[in-house]
Amino acid sequence: MKKLLLLILLIPFFVQAQDFSGEITYEIRIVPKSDTIGIDTSGLKELIAREDGTTVSYIIGAKRYKSTYYKDGKYSYSYTYDNETKRMYDDYAGKPYITFRDARKPNYEYGDSEILEDATTKVLGHESYMVITESEYGLTKTYYSEDIRVDYTDFEGHNVGNWYNKLKEVDGAIALKTTTEYGLYYEIREAVKIKKRKVKDKEFELPDKPIAAAFSALDEKFDLLPPTQAQLDCYQEKTVANSKSGGKKYTSYITFILETDGTMKYAEPLEEDKDGLYKIALDIVLNCGFQFKIGKIDGKPVNTQIHFPVEFLR
Repeated sequence: MKKLLLLILLIPFFVQAQDFSGEITYEIRIVPKSDTIGIDTSGLKELIAREDGTTVSYIIGAKRYKSTYYKDGKYSYSYTYDNETKRMYDDYAGKPYITFRDARKPNYEYGDSEILEDATTKVLGHESYMVITESEYGLTKTYYSEDIRVDYTDFEGHNVGNWYNKLKEVDGAIALKTTTEYGLYYEIREAVKIKKRKVKDKEFELPDKPIAAAFSALDEKFDLLPPTQAQLDCYQEKTVANSKSGGKKYTSYITFILETDGTMKYAEPLEEDKDGLYKIALDIVLNCGFQFKIGKIDGKPVNTQIHFPVEFLR
């Protein structure tokens, strides 16, 4: 009888201590700060068009997670964290390759945060408290529930997004609602579905694509080798011929993968401008013969994603 009573008393402890494993679905909304600012306002409309998605599927288990973004119901982007390599793998729909970041390298400067346990709300029935955080990209109000948490020590060393420190501060709780304030609008990311389940290894498998390092992952950065006079002439002739005298400076970026043997692959414009300057920029990158010093990780050359700038006046 005593053993049975002890077991009954321990059941709530085990339930509370169990780490969350499963899937959280979020919806993302852009809300203008003022009634006089509409969604179609110049800038906001472009911002929404550039968003990775309006729905996010977030799966998390011990020492790993994956966020998958959907736009208009179609897959657009995902990033997957692998604890063994401490890498975050970024995959975009339509891109023939995957890039990775080093999760140990911070990507933003974060300021102070404040836990407001009395500022509460309910998200899908879960009582949640607020944490206010300042960073270089905005003021953020995030709601966490003690019901949905993971073992934060599983993510020690994950500094991208200040992830480990955020988890540690709230004892492993997962954000259920986040509001980030920008100049003209708020971005709201809120959980609309929570499903506890065992996540499977295959859910974290990467698509069968070539993998390259993002610039931020490099220990030794790539660099443009000193150009020859012929290479400079090629660049200048093409940019001058397609620039307007007295115009404003405009930079067109061409993205490509630089392989360890110096070969360029998958060159394409980062954005397509209405004047078609991206076509000239692409021609310059492909045909002016520039050479690069290869980037390295742990002293070894790696295939690297490069954003090459080409400047015009327009």
